[in-house]
Amino acid sequence: MPTPPPLTASMQAVFEQMIRVVRDTGSHGQLEDVRDRLNAVVKDDRPLTILCPHADDGAITAACLLHEYAVRRRLPVVEVLVFAGERNVAAPWLNDQKKVSVRESEFRLECNVLGAEAVIWDLNAYRNPGYEPAPGDLEKVADWFCTRTPGALIVPPSSDAHLAHRMTRAYAAGGLVAAGLRDTLVLSGWTPWGPLSRPNAYFTYDGEAERTKEWAIHCHASQVLLTDYTEFCTHLGRAYAALTREWAEGHTITGRAHKRASESFVGVELFEIETYNPSLFDMNRDPIQRALGILNGQLPVNPADSSCLSSSSSQTGKRPASESPVPAS
Repeated sequence: MPTPPPLTASMQAVFEQMIRVVRDTGSHGQLEDVRDRLNAVVKDDRPLTILCPHADDGAITAACLLHEYAVRRRLPVVEVLVFAGERNVAAPWLNDQKKVSVRESEFRLECNVLGAEAVIWDLNAYRNPGYEPAPGDLEKVADWFCTRTPGALIVPPSSDAHLAHRMTRAYAAGGLVAAGLRDTLVLSGWTPWGPLSRPNAYFTYDGEAERTKEWAIHCHASQVLLTDYTEFCTHLGRAYAALTREWAEGHTITGRAHKRASESFVGVELFEIETYNPSLFDMNRDPIQRALGILNGQLPVNPADSSCLSSSSSQTGKRPASESPVPAS
């Protein structure tokens, strides 16, 4: 075997740069129970909200978490259907409008199962190439955030391969800035199109909640006929549960001692609590990171760029009383 040549000074510098890239990304990741964060921010007037690019995304991503807060804790939970549309409804005997009605009905049925409030934005961006906003879309999003002021917000991850999911993340970022929601807890949730790159929070659920998740997925008959995520989500949740237990054996889960013998959960939904980190993320590629930087005062923003961001709303996150937003339906 030939002897490798000695490293030159320039090559050593390259290696050092690569090591520094990793060193600057922070310490070894930790997992925490997402309930600890949610309990502090989800209130009667600050709902737990998930933005669903498509009608079944809420059930797949966070059905157990949503049901826990809506039914067991009796706190407000809102599912927002961002893009209501006729695609992927394998029913050629229906016209496009009927297909839209089918998906919206499935979405409302899921929300009834989980105990969540159903909100349908029906952005015209759905019908535009690249889901680009149509006139009025951005105002609708801004008004909704200013009116409802979510305490916690679940969005698709930055790594998501589906353009509609990435655009949903962008609309969420714009809504947060427009409403000045500095104190909203932002979570990225797993989707089939985008696994979480750095999960740092988990939600454990039992067998009863798992059956609720299955029921919520089966509300979407038009999608189950094409792709049934029930078994896939079950296996994934149990795999995440095993990983969470394994992690706890070798590491301390943030803020609590982990006692394996007392655990009774069968599955886990994973999330990534988003925080502004300029050394870790590319601001030009992640609108949520840019929004968090603006809201934290670490990135500049032109006040004229947001309709209701002002000093009078900086603490509460609400539109100034002088303005009268109209909630989007």
